[in-house]
Amino acid sequence: MTDQHQADGWGSVPNVDEISGEHGAPRQTVTPVPARPRRKLGRGPLIGIIAGGAAVVLLAVAGVVGYSVGTSTHSADRPVRAFLDDLSAGKVEDALKTAGIDHDKGDVLLTDAAYAKAKGRVTGYRIAATRDDGDTATVTAYLRQGGRDVSSTFTLDKTGTDWGVFPVWELEAPKLGAVDVSVRGPAGAKVLVGGQGVTTSKDGTATLTALPGTYDVAVDGGKWYSADATTATVAGFGGTASSPVSMTTKLTAAGEQSAKDAVNAWVDGCIASTDAAPKGCSFYAYGEDSAYTYTNQKWTLDTRPAVSVGGWLSNGWLVTTTTYGRATFTADISGAGGVGTASAGPMNVNASGYITGFTDAGATFRSAIGNGSSDTGS
Repeated sequence: MTDQHQADGWGSVPNVDEISGEHGAPRQTVTPVPARPRRKLGRGPLIGIIAGGAAVVLLAVAGVVGYSVGTSTHSADRPVRAFLDDLSAGKVEDALKTAGIDHDKGDVLLTDAAYAKAKGRVTGYRIAATRDDGDTATVTAYLRQGGRDVSSTFTLDKTGTDWGVFPVWELEAPKLGAVDVSVRGPAGAKVLVGGQGVTTSKDGTATLTALPGTYDVAVDGGKWYSADATTATVAGFGGTASSPVSMTTKLTAAGEQSAKDAVNAWVDGCIASTDAAPKGCSFYAYGEDSAYTYTNQKWTLDTRPAVSVGGWLSNGWLVTTTTYGRATFTADISGAGGVGTASAGPMNVNASGYITGFTDAGATFRSAIGNGSSDTGS
């Protein structure tokens, strides 16, 4: 019988006993030596190594976070945000202090109360860009004002560093705008801007420093005159004034009556004069004879002039004579030729001129005609 493995050569392989020693000798047993076990780390040292590694990682993370936070809190836009946050909240006094904006009691619009009355105030903002040029920086912001975005640019100066790393920025006081008002009316006219009263200068103008917003503007002429109310808008910062607000005054019914009363008072004053040529009046008598002495000189108003009061010109509300008055001058005379009466007229009484303003007592009239310079009768 043939072994099926002979073909592979396994049949000629000697028995293990034949190659491990002498024939018939007892079989040797080999006992393996166990390998030396690896030393295990104790729990304490292992935790220490892990904790040490974690501490290094945490220090690195804390450093990154700290630097990131420091960079954020020292960015150039931070002072701008602080200023605009106060302004958006209506904290005008705080905002002005934050921005270093100088103002005094004459700046009647730079108060919490005045700004609260303005329309189109700054209600929000967004920072659009920040540019750091080393010692200076510029921040561009869009202010939400009256339903639209208004661009404003702020400048900051580097004043030092914190911990020798982070820059310290100081906001340059932004230039405020202004409300410019021009009133075609008497000098010293009272104007209400945002509910705050101011008076115009000799040229009829007034300028008020203002924060961004829209302000109501009205003339307070009491019972004598008025003007159509309007508004003035200051957009953003940068020193831009509002579009100049021009207001033309007009007399009320009481003002017009007072103006005519003032004209009549002027005429009466001229008639009351005992001079042949009343100073500042529109009529006079001449041709006195030096050979006679004149006594009991007087003027008599035969008819009073009729006038109309028009709009404001550079000198005042124009008064035009629509119908001349008539006046006569009389005097008693005495001399070498005897005694008698002298007379002149009737002559025209022209009451054209200007109403230059009002006091509590009423209108002030100034004649445009002096001693009959445009008078046809004498």
